[in-house]
Amino acid sequence: REGGTLRLRAFIVDAVDADVIGDEAIWHDGVVRGWVTSGGYAHNAKKSVAMGYVPKEIADRPDGFEIEILGQRHAARIQAAPLFDANFERMRG
Repeated sequence: REGGTLRLRAFIVDAVDADVIGDEAIWHDGVVRGWVTSGGYAHNAKKSVAMGYVPKEIADRPDGFEIEILGQRHAARIQAAPLFDANFERMRG
């Protein structure tokens, strides 16, 4: 009825020279609260993205997240809207 205790969320990661590949820690307010399942660089959107599970109590908070990549934490925020260009506006110029 209430669903599980975790929620899958998409994140935009402020990473410059490395992207997630999976199993990285998701931090919230200085505590590890979840993990990354997959991700990488979204060439079309020109952003580093990640998918990961976090507890449902914090799943709808837009900020306060960090994702650890190669031992360094990078700020991350939940991306609620899809990055996909459904209207093909980029292709039409």
